[in-house]
Amino acid sequence: MIGSDNDAMGVAILAWLALVALLGLGNTVGYHRLLTHRAFVAKPVVRGAFTLLGAVTGGSPVLWVGLHRLHHARSDGEGDPHSPREDGFAWAHAGWLIGVRSPVVVAIFALSGFGQQGMIALHDLRRVLGRNPPTWRELCGDLMREPLMRALDTPGVMPALFVAQVALAWAVGGGWGVLWLWGVHVYLTNSSWAVNSVCHWPAFGRQPRATGDDSRDVPWMALFTLGESWHNAHHRHPRSARHGLDGGFDPSWRVIQGLCAAGWAEKPWLPKEPGLPSRVPPEPVSRSAP
Repeated sequence: MIGSDNDAMGVAILAWLALVALLGLGNTVGYHRLLTHRAFVAKPVVRGAFTLLGAVTGGSPVLWVGLHRLHHARSDGEGDPHSPREDGFAWAHAGWLIGVRSPVVVAIFALSGFGQQGMIALHDLRRVLGRNPPTWRELCGDLMREPLMRALDTPGVMPALFVAQVALAWAVGGGWGVLWLWGVHVYLTNSSWAVNSVCHWPAFGRQPRATGDDSRDVPWMALFTLGESWHNAHHRHPRSARHGLDGGFDPSWRVIQGLCAAGWAEKPWLPKEPGLPSRVPPEPVSRSAP
């Protein structure tokens, strides 16, 4: 019996790690590098798969991409939705999602696991009531041409996806299954938010490239963020498919390389910097492009 319990625990841990990695790549490779910055071109089925993986915890891809493009356009300036420069670390981490600057309240929200899903549901309710017009769509004209993106941005779709997750977790593992799912959401939401907070906070990392904002490379976070914490390099070259430009650990870039090698993706964009391969742009890009 003890051996059986240990085996079940081991399977649960391995499944949790695998799901965290897979859904994390949906955020980093899918929502961020593919959809937001068009860092490479993927076959439709791959594009769709990474989009759906990102949607499990990230909400509407159109909203996510619109907010992130706004962040790059106004990084650490007026209009940046989550800069810590004026509003503090807690605001940049998750306070901006709930309109709160109190570190204690933000910490409770961050540890709630499912708090972001509650805010997504509230956001959709406000849209239905006409109190939250979808202005983010103005920054996502490219995505709005795709039926899948429009469907996932429909009010109620993301909350329904979350309810389905909880129902499946309960069906498989009861209360322990829901707790397992809670751990997935806690980890993935906070690792994503930490790029906004830790990687824009002067106490952490370094800033080897001039960007005009407070973005920083934070090497120790690379594992937890799947390479997203090379944030200063990213802000210097937003469209780069590779963030660890100085050889830093960047598993998301390795996945993109693998997709290209398998013929499932192509045209990864890389910047012109000493010691790096020449860039291969899918189309002409200006410095101000998102």
